[in-house]
Amino acid sequence: MSEVLRNTLVKLQALIGLIGLAALTPLLILAAILSRLIAKLCRCPKPKSIEGEVAVVTGAGHGLGRAISLELAKKGCHIAAVDINLSGAENTVKQIQETYNVRAKAYKANVTNHGELTELNNKVVADLGPVTVLINNAGVMLHRNILNPDPADVQLMIDVNLTSHFWTKMVFLPPMKALRKGFIVTISSLAGVFPLPYSTAYTTSKAGTMAHMRALRMELALEKQKNIHVTTVLPTFLRTNDEITQMSNTIGIEEIYPLISGEEVAHRVVEGMLRGEHEITLPDLASVLYRLLFLLPIDWQMRMTLLLTGSRFKEFTKMRS
Repeated sequence: MSEVLRNTLVKLQALIGLIGLAALTPLLILAAILSRLIAKLCRCPKPKSIEGEVAVVTGAGHGLGRAISLELAKKGCHIAAVDINLSGAENTVKQIQETYNVRAKAYKANVTNHGELTELNNKVVADLGPVTVLINNAGVMLHRNILNPDPADVQLMIDVNLTSHFWTKMVFLPPMKALRKGFIVTISSLAGVFPLPYSTAYTTSKAGTMAHMRALRMELALEKQKNIHVTTVLPTFLRTNDEITQMSNTIGIEEIYPLISGEEVAHRVVEGMLRGEHEITLPDLASVLYRLLFLLPIDWQMRMTLLLTGSRFKEFTKMRS
């Protein structure tokens, strides 16, 4: 077959595929919307109980980690509040103990250090009991210099946002397998789906956590560990981060990435976890939008994203440079 004929056939196949995609798109949109509506209305299956279980929450010293810790305690779960800032974790424990009749203790640990996590697990088991709920919440959001970040800052972001999830899995998952039950929740970000310009390390690390949890979910299915549930949370920006709130007020990014409260996210996360949901997007509509976006050719995805967000991110770079 000649090169000209081969190229012609490839172009013809691409054209047929594009026509087919265009024809199927309305049905795919309808199916995506209906599936979200049904999930919203039914919220099946019935939520499980975690009363008396033990949860490790990383990054529990402030913001979303604190809100999730309080929400889990509300469900009767004992809390190991973990943070590299021990005083923040102790404050979280104090709030739990003032409100809920559960056991809670603060622990200082660096989630990027496998040895410290192993030691943490031993302490938590001795103090509270075996861990059956793991919340991977610790994270780093912004570089000090986004245009020319220091290599150490890039490495730290990848280590905290992505690598640490491998270490927590290695430490806390085997006991769950032995008990044949458990919950693993990873706080990812919509940035892992909708890339953030000038935040490549953040975007990459969050996309990596989403892929990691999808692979883990498949591994557990192959091992018939049906009672270990893996949930990935893809939220937009949160009001819990003062720097993000200031940025939103300055450049109006909330029009693109609406800010949501930590309490709202925590309630939705725990609710979805107990129902065994695989992925939770916040706001919910984002799950439809990102699936629709992926139907488009790559260059269209980029052009559409830049059309909607380009001017805002130019202002963002000016503000951060």
